[in-house]
Amino acid sequence: MKAAQIIRPGAAAVALVDEPTIGADDVLIRVRAAGICGTDLHIFKGEYEATYPLIPGHEFSGEVVAVGAHVRNFQVGDRVTADPNIPCNKCDYCQRNEPNQCRDLRAVGVTRSGGFR
Repeated sequence: MKAAQIIRPGAAAVALVDEPTIGADDVLIRVRAAGICGTDLHIFKGEYEATYPLIPGHEFSGEVVAVGAHVRNFQVGDRVTADPNIPCNKCDYCQRNEPNQCRDLRAVGVTRSGGFR
């Protein structure tokens, strides 16, 4: 599949990449719309901590095309928007229901491949 990929600060290209695989707790979304955010621009400019190459895009919506074995609240065909934040659910902040303060917060399109794929 095609993806917009930031190769290194200041350099981007369209690349052919593998379709993502999902785990038991994941859903796979066919992206129908994605927005370019200021964070994406900072990543492109090298002004934000990132590991390159990176497929950006943390603001997106689409349709669920596959669900993992443990997923119960979504099914194929659901139209969704993504919350790109992935808290650890283990640290003291997560245990206090403050995942936005998570000590090991990850984000789709920021610390792992995102919706521009």
